[in-house]
Amino acid sequence: MDDWDRFEEQLLTDPATRAAYEALRPAYEFASQVMHIRRELGLTQKELARQAGMTQPAIARLEAAQVTPTWDTVCRIYAAVGAEYAVRFNTPDGRTVTLHGLGATSRKALARRSPKSPAIAEPSAPARRQRPRTDRGQPLAPTG
Repeated sequence: MDDWDRFEEQLLTDPATRAAYEALRPAYEFASQVMHIRRELGLTQKELARQAGMTQPAIARLEAAQVTPTWDTVCRIYAAVGAEYAVRFNTPDGRTVTLHGLGATSRKALARRSPKSPAIAEPSAPARRQRPRTDRGQPLAPTG
């Protein structure tokens, strides 16, 4: 055990510090994975950002774990590098639910995916709710 491990162990004996550490763990683990994959593929932050439809500073903040990524951001990054992902949830009753997705190699490939696909979907603007219309384009009158 080195000095850092001893220091970390000592810090984590405090319940508040441990809770804060555990809350940030997913962001640090994701940051580590992004850096590893990006370097393994020989990509710069700027190249990864372009492929993911993001900015280089956004990638830098993710890699420094300065921000907690949204699910959309996670999917964009994995799609940009063509990676697969699996997310496992353990329910209180002991069941395990796993979500799988396949990354795509380009934004165009994302746009071609079926909307019902469990994989990554192209981000879009929020849908506006519209009243049902007749085949002539006129709004239907409320019934009842």
